[in-house]
Amino acid sequence: MACADAGGDPGVEAREARGAGNEGDSRSASGGEGARRGGKRMTETGGVERESWLDRMVRSGVRIDRGTLVMAVLVVLAVASRFYDVGTRGMSHDETTHVYYSWQLYQGRGFQHNPLMHGPMQFHLWALSYFLFGDNDTAARIPTSVMGVAAVALTFVLRRWLGRTGSLVAGALMLISPYMLYYSRYTREDPFVIPEALLMFWAIFAYFDTRKPRWLYLLAISLVLHFATKETAFIYAAQLLLFLAAYVGGDLLRQRWDRPGLRLAFLGGVVTAVLGVGIAGFVFLRDRAEFSALMTPTPVSEEAGSMAALPPSPLLIAGVVVAIIGAGLIVGSLVLAFGRRLRTDFPALDLFIITGTLTLPQLGAMIAHVLGWNPINYTDPTVVSRDAVVVVLLFAVSALVGLAWDWRRWLIAASSFWSIFLVLYTTIFTNGFGFLTGLVGSLGYWLEQQPVQRGTQPWFYYAFIQVPVYEYLPAIGVFLALVLAARAWLRSSRRSGAAPGDAPAERQSGGFSVPFFLGYWVISSLVAYSYAGEKMPWLTVHIALPMILLAGWAFGKALDGIDWPRLTKGRIWLDLAVIIVLIVALLSALGDLLGTQPPFRGTTLDQLQATTGFLVAVLAAVGAGAYLVLRRAEGLGRERWQLAGVVALVLLGILTARASFRAAFVNYDLAIEYLVYAHGAPGVNVVLDTIDDLSTRTADGAGLDVAYDDQTSYPFMWYLRNYPRVHFFGGAPTRDLLNSPVVIVGAGNWSKVEPILGKRYYAFELHRLWWPNQDYWRLRWSNIESEHNGEQLAAGVATTPMSTWEYLGRAWARISPFFTDPAVRHAVWEIWINRDFTEWAALNNTDLSVENWSPTDKMKLYVRKDVAALLWDYGVTAAALDPSALEDPYAKGMIKLPAQAIVGAAGAEPGQFNAPRNVAVARDGSLYVADTFNHRIQHLSPDGTVLQVWGSYADASQTEAPGGTFNEPWGVGVAPDGTVYVADTWNHRVQRFTSTGTFLSMYGTFGQAESLTAFWGPRGVAVDRRGRVFVADTGNKRIVVFDSRGQGLTAMGEVGFGPGQLDEPVGVAVDSGGQVYVADTWNQRIQVFVETSQNAFAFDREWPVDAWYGQSLDNKPFLAAGPGDRVCASDPEAFRVLCFKPDGTFEFGWGEYGTGADQVGLVGGLDFGPQGTIWVADAGNARVMEFVPAPSE
Repeated sequence: MACADAGGDPGVEAREARGAGNEGDSRSASGGEGARRGGKRMTETGGVERESWLDRMVRSGVRIDRGTLVMAVLVVLAVASRFYDVGTRGMSHDETTHVYYSWQLYQGRGFQHNPLMHGPMQFHLWALSYFLFGDNDTAARIPTSVMGVAAVALTFVLRRWLGRTGSLVAGALMLISPYMLYYSRYTREDPFVIPEALLMFWAIFAYFDTRKPRWLYLLAISLVLHFATKETAFIYAAQLLLFLAAYVGGDLLRQRWDRPGLRLAFLGGVVTAVLGVGIAGFVFLRDRAEFSALMTPTPVSEEAGSMAALPPSPLLIAGVVVAIIGAGLIVGSLVLAFGRRLRTDFPALDLFIITGTLTLPQLGAMIAHVLGWNPINYTDPTVVSRDAVVVVLLFAVSALVGLAWDWRRWLIAASSFWSIFLVLYTTIFTNGFGFLTGLVGSLGYWLEQQPVQRGTQPWFYYAFIQVPVYEYLPAIGVFLALVLAARAWLRSSRRSGAAPGDAPAERQSGGFSVPFFLGYWVISSLVAYSYAGEKMPWLTVHIALPMILLAGWAFGKALDGIDWPRLTKGRIWLDLAVIIVLIVALLSALGDLLGTQPPFRGTTLDQLQATTGFLVAVLAAVGAGAYLVLRRAEGLGRERWQLAGVVALVLLGILTARASFRAAFVNYDLAIEYLVYAHGAPGVNVVLDTIDDLSTRTADGAGLDVAYDDQTSYPFMWYLRNYPRVHFFGGAPTRDLLNSPVVIVGAGNWSKVEPILGKRYYAFELHRLWWPNQDYWRLRWSNIESEHNGEQLAAGVATTPMSTWEYLGRAWARISPFFTDPAVRHAVWEIWINRDFTEWAALNNTDLSVENWSPTDKMKLYVRKDVAALLWDYGVTAAALDPSALEDPYAKGMIKLPAQAIVGAAGAEPGQFNAPRNVAVARDGSLYVADTFNHRIQHLSPDGTVLQVWGSYADASQTEAPGGTFNEPWGVGVAPDGTVYVADTWNHRVQRFTSTGTFLSMYGTFGQAESLTAFWGPRGVAVDRRGRVFVADTGNKRIVVFDSRGQGLTAMGEVGFGPGQLDEPVGVAVDSGGQVYVADTWNQRIQVFVETSQNAFAFDREWPVDAWYGQSLDNKPFLAAGPGDRVCASDPEAFRVLCFKPDGTFEFGWGEYGTGADQVGLVGGLDFGPQGTIWVADAGNARVMEFVPAPSE
């Protein structure tokens, strides 16, 4: 085993002295072997024949020691854990992007690099996996599983620097790490980064040791693979360059400078460069939200189509110039002071030049931002040419520096880098433009996304959520490393006159310290990813990686420091048992003290049991502790405490392995784990199983006709790729959906499809995507600031910025219950140990069961009843189903009817509309349009000429709302004398105007039918020949009648579903005979009322309407009665108009979704013109349309 120092045992070091890893192992060879190495052997007759290569020894002198055997076991366990049942979990949101577009590459449809999908390398590997193993979920995850195994195995190549024991511990930590395991079974790019980073570390450590060029080439290859995988390569490169720059600077300052003036120039250059970088960085980070706006396409005009751009910041440019001047001073002073020694004496400088010159040409996007243009606007030839010029200049600078340093080594490294880069980003020379998108677009898009702050996670997301929940064992190892480093520093500070050879073994060439490097990497990673705008759970792997390596070194060093022969002699098993008892007893006693039932609180049975349990635990702990104290008297105290540390490490390892196992194999598709985001829910597999079952039974394979929308395209564009009759209808459903036996729809489109599908389909509501519980958002600055501002507004004072101290005080008020309330503490404990949110939900009066989890994104699976009737499993028999119920009763009567006139467009100017909900036609043919979201009425001539516009916004519940102000007017009607009546819906009143818009009067207040003028969201308005006004008091489920001056006359209807009862009445119309038609929306019928005596109305008849299925705010149908007493009704979310005879017989209908002359975006109100034409308010397309139907018979 390795010795206490990180360098490992002398035998291993001797074998590895000529190189890293297993290079240069000594070989024992006999004479026969010498002959075999020559490829020849003696024959029986004394001749010589050439030996076949199949007869040669693979390797002589191979020694398999215990360390190698342990690592082999770890690799075997890694294979099992990374590959077992890897295809069971459904694809999540981001996975869908990766698997689908790599499948297109596999299909021969090519692949064009898009920074949205990160680098191209993994797409090639996924396509290769499909080629080898078929296009399925398992094959899609094989490459990442291979990377997961490689990550475990590669820890062994670092054994020279982590120590043999340390490398094995690091391998074990990598094996059981929840993040490393979970994302090794996940189709993302991050699992590829881990082996690439390990190769980079290997190259760095080995080059410091050996100075052999091959490690520079490995560094170049590891860098290009990372750059071709994900934009985190820029963070890794920045981390490495900062470390190397500081290292080189310190190394140079320790050198002897023959010319002191050059040393001063060097220091001045360093200060100048740091100042310039600081200024530029400060300005860039301060203005990055503006840079994000710069990169957002904002056409100045439809003709120009140019991009909005911010002018370059003079201060930013000044900072860059200062930094360049500083860099010039540094380079000049170093060349003059050291000359050729720069090529031979400073290994960190070699690494810096390789990393810097290979990264520099990819920084074109940053240069473009500094100069004030959007580098990823590839549609603008000027931008593309500018990008090309910048890239060429950066390549020139890179080549100039590299060739001046060492032309031979640099050319080999650069050739290795750029050849791989070119092949991958051009998709093996099939997408030439990919070279530019890789050079400029990768960083450009990443910079653009940072201000977006995807996930909007708080600054403490990694440090206080992800690491404590999952990666606590490596975190403990990091703290142990800090303790060991502090102890070593204290010892060295006390040591005087130490010889150079007395330096710790973990410090290699020039004082390079691997533990210090890893410690720096842990801290810089935590800071960088916590500061970055986008914080996602999978990025935690980049913080966990250096933690695992540093923890491996620390634990390995501690284990190597144990005198195992002395430790294991005597009563080892008894000592081990006592230590376990001590640990368990202490934890039990602590749990009793901090739990919901502390000891010594009373004499009830439960309280006495709690007290007894606590006392037993204390006594056990005291007894075990006393035993260990006695053993210390025997001279074995230190060893026993070391044994206790080993036991604690093993127990924590078991706890970590449990968390890892539960996340990967038990809760893999649940959002109760914090290491997921936008995660595929079990409902996806339920839908897939249902579709496969239905297709197999009804279509003999994958022939089932399936339709899905834009909200479920992830993941179903992947899962339905092999269904030839799949239909994607986006967010614009049409009645063609009725041809699909199965329809999959996201929550945002339910209200659009249900009026079409109606009662013809069974609907199954399921979770599609979900996110972890995010109650910790209560500690975000923005959340607490909102509370701060809300309190000030409620107090009627002007809002003032929240101070940091106030934030900390308010945050502590939210955190302190954990320390003071046992119930809160136990609820948090249950989440941490079991991912059980039951107690937490109870404390917060929420439901966090799987069925009612939030946040979530739901979907519905619609199965047509005639198909379901064929299958007993779906709960209905054919005999129980009326086939006529599956048909659209209006389908045969639907006609194509283009509008003869279209008036209006979207906007707020006169003649423009914002969601117009209703239209009324005066006797002279002019139009009154309820321009609802512009909160006004527009009076237009039939040709669209604006005659008058009146109205502005006012909310009567918040402020005064005088006559002529509106809050979403939904209804408008015109009396025979030209008086205009407006339903001011959310001011809960009716207003009366002259024909030119002069305000006359208003009546109505918010109420629940306490009086005739107590309204709740009135919508429809109709005026009969006598000037009486009929108002649909929608929320109060009634129709109220007023005279022409607003005097209440009567009301009809009450809530219910019987004759004369109403549920959500919206549209109201009066025909030439005085009959009143009401759109009884939620009862899905039209009811007719007749006047039985003066101002007294009674129910007369009704007919059902096969429409109006949804209950959204948009699904509000209106009516119009016209010539021949034809009654036409709007079917808003089915995008059509339906016309009936007075007895309810369907005549005809027209309309479908779209923007054409025979299409509508959302049908609102409608009215008949003097010539029998029908004017329709198209709220979805911000216009009114005139149709000419056939005369009624």
